[in-house]
Amino acid sequence: MKYIIKQKLVALKPTYEVLDAAGNALYKVKGSFLGREKFEITDLEDQTLAKCETNVNFLSIIGSFLRYNLKKYHISVREQKAISMSRSLNIFSYQMNVDSPIGEVKLGYGMKGSHQFTLNDKILCDIDKKKLTLGGDEYHIEIDDTQDQHAFLLTTIALDRIYYTKK
Repeated sequence: MKYIIKQKLVALKPTYEVLDAAGNALYKVKGSFLGREKFEITDLEDQTLAKCETNVNFLSIIGSFLRYNLKKYHISVREQKAISMSRSLNIFSYQMNVDSPIGEVKLGYGMKGSHQFTLNDKILCDIDKKKLTLGGDEYHIEIDDTQDQHAFLLTTIALDRIYYTKK
């Protein structure tokens, strides 16, 4: 299924809106983005569908001084771990450590420079950041229909926090 995630720039704390491919609102992402980050994806009636939390440790504090986000993001759906991800310790590359109960999920790049989560060479999720959009960051996501849609939508927000949000 195809989605669009738009970040709202004018808000007390960073919030995102999840739209379908036609531009209809489906979900909201809201939460706390300072210190130990927590955020959740909700439906339009504010019912929580999935959550993401981070750990604050010594390494993440040091990383924030170097302007690198080294926090580990734990995404869960219905209180079950779906995926955990963090930036590798090599600050000269954009390698990610991904841990998932479904198998050895890898994060790489697609032909057009998009981020792709793969499992056994099958693309689970393709995340493309659109450049030069008005109003804030915009991501176009395509998720395999056999995968948990909410978990992979939250991985997009986690990637945004890791790669594009300087502390």
